[in-house]
Amino acid sequence: MKWLTGLLIAFVLLLSACGITKDIQEIVEDRYQLEDVVESSVDEGDFSRVYQAGEDIPAVASYLKEQIKPNEVSEVKDGKQILVYDDYIVTLLKGEDESSTLVEVATVGFVRDNYQPDFFDGLLAYYILDEILDVDDWGKKQKERCKSNSGNCYGGYRATGGTYKGPSTIPSFRGSSSRGGGPGTGK
Repeated sequence: MKWLTGLLIAFVLLLSACGITKDIQEIVEDRYQLEDVVESSVDEGDFSRVYQAGEDIPAVASYLKEQIKPNEVSEVKDGKQILVYDDYIVTLLKGEDESSTLVEVATVGFVRDNYQPDFFDGLLAYYILDEILDVDDWGKKQKERCKSNSGNCYGGYRATGGTYKGPSTIPSFRGSSSRGGGPGTGK
């Protein structure tokens, strides 16, 4: 029996070494019921998936943190909590009753290009978001972008839900889009 346990441990270590590990999106997908998918208005590869969990926020947060340690964890405020991972930002929202939670898993690109910065007020500092989203002064730039689009930015699933269509302008967080040249021109 010990050899079987040893073989199983070796197999798990081999899979880990080969990079066959789950990310937080897969962990959430395996455990909770998919409720909706919200697509980015900018990049079709970016999305926010919303799941229904039959547990309260502390139980869901505890489970997710046990599976993969987040880079950042906010406090619970106004019925929501944020967990930041390398490629995803997970928002836990209090459900219709105290014993349920909406688990929203958004790609970092979705958050960068679509979210209303005010959504994170009191949860994550803007300097942390600047670092995560790889944009200097993201909060200020995104507020201006949202304002110029009649406030049409994503305010989280409860506020916007499946009706979200997004801002009509592509963000220019990475500088001017009018720079010349093409691939290999060394801008």
